[in-house]
Amino acid sequence: MAVMTEETFRPTYASPPGETVADLLEEREMTQTELAKRLGVTLKHVNQVVNGGASISPDLALGLEKVFRVPAHFWINREALYQTDVAQRNELKELEPHIAWARSFPTKDLKKAGYLSKDAVGVGLVQELLRFLGVATPELWETRVAAYRRSQHYKSDQQALDAWLRVGELRAAAIECASYDSDRFLEALRTARSHTHDDPQVWQPLITEALANAGVALVIIDTFQGARAHGATRWLSPHKALIQLSLRYHWEDVFWFSFFHEAAHVLLHRKKGIFVDGLQLAEPSALEDNQRLEDEANRFAARFLIPVEYEERLRSLRAADIPDFADELGITPAIVVGRLQHEGLIHYSESKKWKRQLHFVEQ
Repeated sequence: MAVMTEETFRPTYASPPGETVADLLEEREMTQTELAKRLGVTLKHVNQVVNGGASISPDLALGLEKVFRVPAHFWINREALYQTDVAQRNELKELEPHIAWARSFPTKDLKKAGYLSKDAVGVGLVQELLRFLGVATPELWETRVAAYRRSQHYKSDQQALDAWLRVGELRAAAIECASYDSDRFLEALRTARSHTHDDPQVWQPLITEALANAGVALVIIDTFQGARAHGATRWLSPHKALIQLSLRYHWEDVFWFSFFHEAAHVLLHRKKGIFVDGLQLAEPSALEDNQRLEDEANRFAARFLIPVEYEERLRSLRAADIPDFADELGITPAIVVGRLQHEGLIHYSESKKWKRQLHFVEQ
């Protein structure tokens, strides 16, 4: 009589392992009563296994190996395949009501970016989206983001924002960083400031490396439609922070102010929570603190770019003097123009010739 092995029996679908036990009993002309005696278990238990009412434990698998000369790992694998198949079938039923939820995300953009397969639809779309988000169920994702969604002040498509933030996390995971060091981080910020007049192709790799050496991952990625964020900051671990910047508008003065604004949250503020354009999203108990934190980040960015001792000269600056003033500070003229416009000292239609739109190679 041939010995059944994993190689000689490979079911094409996950059926209850008890069916294989029943086949072997029939082949050996053995009763369930006899099998129960040989295994040292009750007849009821054997009957439950045969009928799919009880699973095959590792101990029972070892017994079946001795009785039928079929390896224990075969039975364990059969049981695992069956239980996985049952779980998958149950999951399909449970996820079906969440198809509309999945469609509320920017799935077209996520497919284009390769985070979802192009043919994902229906429940399959829900499953792929959950893998992208890194959670087991839609309910767990909604619980995770519910805290920051309590804020009614942030005008953004929440699913688009969620997706953009998640892409940032995934991109940051691929950036190897040293443990966070505030001194090295400040030095990296000084390096970034000295490169504001350069093209992104020059400074992007330099600054990304400098920040990584200080324990901060820099991710620059365009937002999805509806996610109206310039930047976001959060701590991925106690030793690694993420500064995520969008390509919204592309204007260099907006970009650099956003960069140093987000840097301020890393340098000055608590390691819990998510800051998006200065709004601390993940700690609703501290929402009343948001304006103070926002003001601190704005003040840091403004003074890091244009030190306070230059502010009086800035306010009396003539348009023709902007390039020389910026050169003296070692920054791009666009930052000076943006500051003057923000403070209402010149109209937004003025001095556009000194403001460039940045073009990045996404990481």
